[in-house]
Amino acid sequence: MNLLVVIVCLTAAMALTRYHEDVQQIERISAAGTLTEITEPLDPQNFLLVGVDNAEGLESGDPVLAGRNQTSLLSDTIMLLRVDPNANRAWLVSIPRDLYVPIAGTGSRDKINAALALGGHERLIQTIQDDFGIPIHHYVQVNFQGFKDLVDIIDGVPVWFNYPARDKNTGLDVPTPGCVTLEGDQALAYVRSRYYQSEIDGRWVADPSSDYGRIRRQQAFLRSALDKAISLGARNPIELQRMIEAAQGEVGLDDTLSLRTLLDIGDRFREFDPASLEVLTLPTRGGMAGKASVVFLLDAEAQPMFEVFRGNSILGNALALVRVEIRNGSGVVGQGRDVSVDLSRAGFTVTRAVDGADFRNDRTIIRYAPGQLVPAVVLARYLEGEEAVIEESDEDLGDTGVVLVTGDDWKGIRAEPRPIEDFADLLPDAPTPTTIDPAPPTPSDADAASTTTSTTSPSHVPEPPPGVSCG
Repeated sequence: MNLLVVIVCLTAAMALTRYHEDVQQIERISAAGTLTEITEPLDPQNFLLVGVDNAEGLESGDPVLAGRNQTSLLSDTIMLLRVDPNANRAWLVSIPRDLYVPIAGTGSRDKINAALALGGHERLIQTIQDDFGIPIHHYVQVNFQGFKDLVDIIDGVPVWFNYPARDKNTGLDVPTPGCVTLEGDQALAYVRSRYYQSEIDGRWVADPSSDYGRIRRQQAFLRSALDKAISLGARNPIELQRMIEAAQGEVGLDDTLSLRTLLDIGDRFREFDPASLEVLTLPTRGGMAGKASVVFLLDAEAQPMFEVFRGNSILGNALALVRVEIRNGSGVVGQGRDVSVDLSRAGFTVTRAVDGADFRNDRTIIRYAPGQLVPAVVLARYLEGEEAVIEESDEDLGDTGVVLVTGDDWKGIRAEPRPIEDFADLLPDAPTPTTIDPAPPTPSDADAASTTTSTTSPSHVPEPPPGVSCG
């Protein structure tokens, strides 16, 4: 729900000088005492983008109002956007609203979307800074009506639907597949959908990934929205003024976000290609906290992503998400150290290099913790020589998940990975969606049952077939 606001930030350029007074009319949110200060306008910086579960301004019959207080204030969508104006790069990560974390200033844990209701935007900002060690430099907030207005200003966003789709909880209703331009009402219903259903072979099939599917659809929608805004003329002064006017009253910017900063960032991102936006998904698992269904962060796997937003590294290689412990199992002096260097250069995250239990390994072995088969296969694809033995371990592998034990057959690291087909017998087929009763859960049931899946669950994310463009 938020990248449409960031369009104004990233594409404003010199046109903003003409509409200084219009920009000044956008609501300002006091956050100076909570945000991390920026020394220079062009320093890399993190924006906390929050779509609030606030229906103010909507008409009484709007489906969004079903089962909610019109003035309630919860965080419906939480995203972190990092922009590096000097490198002309940007990264976006979505934070599941049911992520179970310590809430700053309370001494207790709760779903992260409760932080806004418990202590306003300051508590949400502080919670993210405390829990993840990520500095927040700016805060942007948009409500449902603001989102709808911004979508309508750019004349809707094109989305390809492989099948008819619906969500009775949000009011999504797409009866015909193909390229559909979603205008304000249906766009909001689409990006908010946690109970997304596709009509496949005459039967309504549910997306089993719940909030994760919603996040993936949101991320794809945001790229399309940015493409549409730029193609429409977001860099054109007239179109930009329309967007700024739509933001007035429905969008809030923190009071430290100056016009000068917007100008500087916008100028650097004048030629930004939406396809180069690096979209990340936090690794999590579903579980229970008391009687509440929540999701828990897989902390070790999340650290490479967090390092991007801390400014300590640039995630240009997905291999950084594979954390590997190296054990010298051949007895060759210095082999553990050498392998560590080679794997790090290839892009893997090496946690440590030690000697194995003995030096009598004929074959190189990759051991993985339960649930870590895919990272183990990713590592195996980069090993020279014969295919390494890959086996699940009942040993406690700590926060690593994957252990590489070298053997006498060790040949080194490949420049290019082996074909994934070489490991087809190891990787299970993705489970097919389960057909459900046409009547979706009620909103109250939905909240209780939303996060029993993990980030590995298959999602219904509409996308055009190869060679077909939408919009």
